Amino acid sequence: MSASAHSDYPPEAATYLRDYSDGRYDDDAQIGFIYSSQEARLSEDGHVFYIGRPDVDGIEFAYRRGHPGIWAWYPIDADWVRVAPDIETLERDWFARKLTV
Repeated sequence: MSASAHSDYPPEAATYLRDYSDGRYDDDAQIGFIYSSQEARLSEDGHVFYIGRPDVDGIEFAYRRGHPGIWAWYPIDADWVRVAPDIETLERDWFARKLTV
């Protein structure tokens, strides 16, 4: 991905683009909870960058332009909930089984 391509993503996504673009897989849960760059996607309006999922009820993890941290989109409730201050904390809390969605 070129530097100019990165400008399309929310600035908060820089760490994902640099360090997590291969995704993260949880062997115990049998799920790729952080998407690889091939799976990650930008919303049509460019304000949301979807980077993962807990594999529950269609919920997805995302960066939101102008909103620090990692957010969970709950499509059933059409609601956003902040789940971590950054992607490193999301990963740590996921493997420590501290993340609740």
